[in-house]
Amino acid sequence: MPFVEAKCQNCGGILSLDSTKNIWICSYCHTPYIFEKTGKESNIADGMIADMVKDSDVTETDFLIKDGKLQVYRGISRDVIIPDNVGEICTSAFAYSTHLQTVVIPESVRKMEGAFSSCTALRTVEIRNGIKSIGNAFANCTALEAVTIPESVKYIDENDFKGCNNLVEIDYPYLKEFEDCFPALLERKRTERKNNGLCIYCGGKFSIFGTCKVCGKKKDYK
Repeated sequence: MPFVEAKCQNCGGILSLDSTKNIWICSYCHTPYIFEKTGKESNIADGMIADMVKDSDVTETDFLIKDGKLQVYRGISRDVIIPDNVGEICTSAFAYSTHLQTVVIPESVRKMEGAFSSCTALRTVEIRNGIKSIGNAFANCTALEAVTIPESVKYIDENDFKGCNNLVEIDYPYLKEFEDCFPALLERKRTERKNNGLCIYCGGKFSIFGTCKVCGKKKDYK
């Protein structure tokens, strides 16, 4: 029978076989699949049909780690705890995943530049104390709702959470200094301040001259 190249139903990426788990994984969005015989032709593979695999416990074999760098996640769980022998999470491990929903990053991780960017199903993130820079790791994670950032991170770049328009639950010791880097949270606060007749920039009260008593900016809404 002729073989048709297996493609991901989410993004159209090419599927590759992981023989250690007998599953197929999308090379682009990392969605895992199993195949079942159907006796009918399909647009994925002749005589086979693909279904997304169900969650299971994460095991050591799910992670391809070389010299402390997590290069590939081969597991099928949507909820992942990064092993504590990982010092760097490479972009190839998770970026563009449509499967990952929660992740816990251990103290051992020191670098994760762009590691989770455009993970469109990612909802919650816990980063444990140790890492010093986010490294644009969560840009365009459009479903991200909650994140825990440790005190070891002293600075947030405006691109670290760019495009995270649902992120409003943020546990971070220095949040007040970097509110502008969390657009969804900032917009919600500004709306609340506006509804209460306060300065949308700092929450201060206005003088009779229409300027904020705290930051000095003029009232720019009716």
